[in-house]
Amino acid sequence: MNIAEVQTAPPAPVPLSRRERKKERTRTEIYSAAMKLFLRRGFDAVTIEDICDAADVARGTFFLHFPGKESLLNEYGERANQDLAAMLKLQRGSATSALRLALKTLAERAARQPEVISMLVHKVVTRPLLIVEQEEQTRTLVQLLGAVIRRGQARGEFRRKVEPSIAAVALASAFFALVYEWSRRGGELDIEGAISQTLDVVLHGLNEARPHPRRNPPAHRERRDSDG
Repeated sequence: MNIAEVQTAPPAPVPLSRRERKKERTRTEIYSAAMKLFLRRGFDAVTIEDICDAADVARGTFFLHFPGKESLLNEYGERANQDLAAMLKLQRGSATSALRLALKTLAERAARQPEVISMLVHKVVTRPLLIVEQEEQTRTLVQLLGAVIRRGQARGEFRRKVEPSIAAVALASAFFALVYEWSRRGGELDIEGAISQTLDVVLHGLNEARPHPRRNPPAHRERRDSDG
């Protein structure tokens, strides 16, 4: 048996303490309240005081969780990466199926919240600070995808000559480009189908699969009836 194929069960998650659960609930409430206000009024029209009032928290509590208003926009990507990491840790299929599941999950998440995605795309493009913070989330996604690709190479699914991080960057870049195009078209793009096609291109290339030409069997020499 190939050692690389042996899969050990993931360690059981350590349960959060009551204080940690309360802290996470407060963070989620702040994030949810902010997103609702941003979508209703626009990002620039909402103040931190507005968010605190909507979430029913003190200003000091807000800054315990987020350094500023812009950080709330990056929370979407952080949560998406956290959920993706947890899902991949439990995935037991092939590396190819893991990549498909990862990109499909991200696409479905975006499709469920088109207004949020449109706002995020617009703000990231127009605010240099957000672009810098977005790069950190992109690195995290690349690391997650790279780990899957590395596992596929160890199992013989993928070519080992390909650098896993380069392949992961290609996938992540394609994903973000499709999300941008989907947002630009106002959701008029089958993002799940587009991402599936993109993964097929990365895995199989653009060349049309062609059947190998058949080789004609060697002609047998006819036996002569006579020795002459």
